Amino acid sequence: MATGAVTDKERRPFDELVAGWRNGHPQLTIPAEAVVAHPAAALVEASRNAQLLVVGTHGRGAVRGLIPGSVSRHLPRHSVCTVAVANGEWRSRPATPCGV
Repeated sequence: MATGAVTDKERRPFDELVAGWRNGHPQLTIPAEAVVAHPAAALVEASRNAQLLVVGTHGRGAVRGLIPGSVSRHLPRHSVCTVAVANGEWRSRPATPCGV
């Protein structure tokens, strides 16, 4: 699956991103591995040892973000674990109580 090594230039922002999630959610175990591979193949492989995969949308065009990209469409059909596809727009929406 892997097609090469992760460079230091690629690794630094990845490590910073993961550290932010781990620091912000210390109650969770957040395993992370940087690989050089096709995203869908790497994530399906990772799903073999996961309880949940959370991925974002990357849709293109006028409705960017509303239509899932190819990876987030592929994962629910091929992953071993549950997959949650999150739209990045949630940060800008006010919270609405359930049942309202």
